[in-house]
Amino acid sequence: MRYNYRTIIAVILLIFCVSVSAKADEVDRYIETQMRNLYIPGISLAVVRDGRIVKAKGYGLANIEANSAATPKTVYEIGSMTKQFTAAAAMMLVEEGKVSLDDKITKYFPDAPEWWNQITVRHLLSHTSGIQNHVAVPGYLDIFKTSITSKNFPSRDELLKEFYKLPSEFQPGETWAYDNTGYYLLGIIVEKASGKDFWQFLDERIFKPLGMNATRNTDTRPIVPNRASGYEWVNNKFENRPVLLPFVGFSAGSILSTVEDMAKWDAALYTEKLLKKSTLEQMWTPAKTNDGALASFDYGFGWFIDNYHGHRLVQHTGGTPGFSSAIYRFTDDKLTIIILSNHSDRLLDHLAIDIAGIYVPAIKRPEGKTDPDPKTTLRLKQVMSNLLNGKHDADLFTPPMRVLLKTSTGKSFWQWIAYHGALTSFTFSDREDAGGSYLLRYR
Repeated sequence: MRYNYRTIIAVILLIFCVSVSAKADEVDRYIETQMRNLYIPGISLAVVRDGRIVKAKGYGLANIEANSAATPKTVYEIGSMTKQFTAAAAMMLVEEGKVSLDDKITKYFPDAPEWWNQITVRHLLSHTSGIQNHVAVPGYLDIFKTSITSKNFPSRDELLKEFYKLPSEFQPGETWAYDNTGYYLLGIIVEKASGKDFWQFLDERIFKPLGMNATRNTDTRPIVPNRASGYEWVNNKFENRPVLLPFVGFSAGSILSTVEDMAKWDAALYTEKLLKKSTLEQMWTPAKTNDGALASFDYGFGWFIDNYHGHRLVQHTGGTPGFSSAIYRFTDDKLTIIILSNHSDRLLDHLAIDIAGIYVPAIKRPEGKTDPDPKTTLRLKQVMSNLLNGKHDADLFTPPMRVLLKTSTGKSFWQWIAYHGALTSFTFSDREDAGGSYLLRYR
């Protein structure tokens, strides 16, 4: 029998195209449903496999008033996703010997309180410094409202003086607590060690080399083509939200970008174009406490670290007054989901996981599994409910988590979750073994 190889190849390509199209349609339906459920005006999505974009699309509106559509080129605030760039900048200087992870930060801030002498650059990168997170302190940013209104922005020295007043919430290395203050300080360290403005450093060392031509800081003065407007759903209607000014978020959260540019960043992280492989692995290794125990969250340098159904994952989300974002990198699968949106403080993690599950079924969140231990589920639901109501039994948590729950970050996190609504359901999803212990997941 003779085979017509051209026909066989054509059939294979047809099957592949039909499969890709079916996935694309499924993703489109899913995104559109989630946008309605979460009241999101616009979303831009990129799905990257093996460093190549396999899907890039915009949904909804980038600007409601102008009725302009969201596209892959729409420019959004990415919030705390900025931290991965700040961490990369710091590690570039570590590779060059200009910064040491074990440097005491008083080397860069000689006027700081004496107790800062216990804090290292490593502590700042891993959120284990103990410096109170200024963003989580109720009313803290109000001291700058007059300056913002009058456009008479506080100087760097004035900001530092306010940071110096922040209390210590725990001993450096005792636990992990998300800390925008520490990443703000890292931006200043990059400037002092490199002799360059932080934004200039990022532009010269990361953005331009990677062709991230739409990526910059959130300054409102330049004309930025395709810039999205930020919104929030309030009293059954959308309201405009202000831009996060660079001096407020700085190196902790003041970058604008697109999904296309973020895909270029993702591709570079599989190479040594920016950093050595060993450096990247160090950034993707969870920090531990002083006594070698697991911290309250698995966080490296600028990235959360996880395993999802045995698939290695590094990820980060971001939120500003008008925007929410997520980048989920399933590194073993070389699959990355990038989601940028123009609604403030929306949880996008489940969108990233569900879209990844469409492309890699093994990642898909299980449905319809029988709960093997309803008593534990009921107990954990009560624990969750208590946390949302501002109370908890400390004895139920590990020592690092007990410390975290007392911090400004720990308290504000649960208040923020509670703001999104009451706990209406708590359903078993799956159980996963995790090196001698196990992980329970719930919807």
